[in-house]
Amino acid sequence: MDLLSVDIAKVKRLPLLEAKVTAPEVKGELIDKHNTEEERAYSKLIAINPFIEDLVKGLDLVSSRTGERINKTETKDQRKVNKPQLLSVAKKIIDKENNYSKEEIINKLKGETKGDHERAEKGFNLMVEAGVIEATPGDRYYLTGSTPF
Repeated sequence: MDLLSVDIAKVKRLPLLEAKVTAPEVKGELIDKHNTEEERAYSKLIAINPFIEDLVKGLDLVSSRTGERINKTETKDQRKVNKPQLLSVAKKIIDKENNYSKEEIINKLKGETKGDHERAEKGFNLMVEAGVIEATPGDRYYLTGSTPF
């Protein structure tokens, strides 16, 4: 019962000006959740045909959900990908007349680039997106333009 006998009005309080809050450590990639499906679709259309943006501005078109103009977002196609460099790495690790599973290619990428698994997987995804390697119906991958037999 000692705590009940303490008068809290007389206890010295710490000033809030000196209090500092540290930001929590974030692991992994940050995901931009502000991009809506509508914004991503609009950005893809603009990437295909830039005149669509002029048409939307000229007709003063707006979103049916918000009533405001749709913002452009960065799409995967707009990221700068060094396709010649991806192709040279792919030619080093993939035989022209052979096909490999996703894990085999990732392991070969790890060995070639001396990187970790996550980075090798990102490199694999970039190769697929850039069209350097293609998939067969059985989830096997081969160098584009070669015969995977």
